[in-house]
Amino acid sequence: MTLAFGKHKRIQIKWLAVPLTVLMLAGILSGCSLTGEVDSDSPATETTEQVTPTVLYDEASVISLYESSIPAVVMIIVEIETNGSSIFTSPQGGQGSGFIIDDQGHIITNNHVVEDASKVTVILHDDRRLEAEIVGTDRESDVALLKVNTKELGTVKPLLLGDSDSLRPGQMAVALGSPFGLDGSITIGIISGVGRSLSSAGQRPNPEIIQTDAAINPGNSGGPLLNSAGEVIGINTAIEVSSTGIGFVVPINTVKSILPALLKGGEVKNPWLGISAVAISSDLMELLELPVSSGVYIVIIVTGSPAEKADLIESGSDNSGQPARGGDIITAIDGIEVSEVEELVAFLNDKEPGDKISLSINRNGDNFTVEVVLGEWPDGL
Repeated sequence: MTLAFGKHKRIQIKWLAVPLTVLMLAGILSGCSLTGEVDSDSPATETTEQVTPTVLYDEASVISLYESSIPAVVMIIVEIETNGSSIFTSPQGGQGSGFIIDDQGHIITNNHVVEDASKVTVILHDDRRLEAEIVGTDRESDVALLKVNTKELGTVKPLLLGDSDSLRPGQMAVALGSPFGLDGSITIGIISGVGRSLSSAGQRPNPEIIQTDAAINPGNSGGPLLNSAGEVIGINTAIEVSSTGIGFVVPINTVKSILPALLKGGEVKNPWLGISAVAISSDLMELLELPVSSGVYIVIIVTGSPAEKADLIESGSDNSGQPARGGDIITAIDGIEVSEVEELVAFLNDKEPGDKISLSINRNGDNFTVEVVLGEWPDGL
């Protein structure tokens, strides 16, 4: 999967027209001929009950949502020092979006929008420019917290944070931001899927990513994805460049879980176990003659990692690159059964470096428990 975080150089606009055949079909389905005549022998004449079509798009509601939310959405411009001099990034470069979350001047955006920035400027919807401070960052979750002077911010009402755990495919999704520098833009779609996995810059999997077909383009990064109530359900983060209509969003509940650490300042450190693993499938079970049908099979253990210190055993790979025999199987973590790598990662996401976890291990048919002290996710892994 190839992901894009920015740097398109042109916009292609396609005009859409409604085919005549669609209009004809609509007339037929409504029980009317194109001439307005009704066949008296048609079953439709046997009842006077009218079927009210479902309203899929309420313009007034969407306009109201936009007008109440857009003042809290900002464009972000970063200044980067290069060889002792400073340059501003262009809209096709590192420019992105963000949104105000409280009355203290805090703004949420993506970490990749402000990474390596020596100066950050936010542009409000009324074109005022404010200098912003980078308070805290989480590189692996791709979240950053900024702050502006509340006296300069004025009376802008912050956005409300919703609950991304309750999302269901098919719900409305509204993306706000500044794609290609076009500030104050809105696109609408649906939640296409939940629980997607997306690797971070440090190759740490994020297994709870939201998928949406609301149009997301370079410059939307860091902007809010809203539900129909105007609550933030995620941060617009990336697109699948080989497709149309597949965008990825960091869930707002991920943001809320790390917000206390971001407010403390500096870089948030993520927990690290230090393994590469695969979920046990029926094929893998048969191939390696595994003693259990469900769990996470350890293929690689990183040298110096918490997993190595806990004396866990890796399988390694055979000559074809497939998992070999002899690896430990993680069947549960803190008593909670796991059958997918994503489940293991999601559990660890709620932990901090230094926390102790209990892994239920099956080793060649023997079951036992191992205590592991989590480390910090290393830079450059």
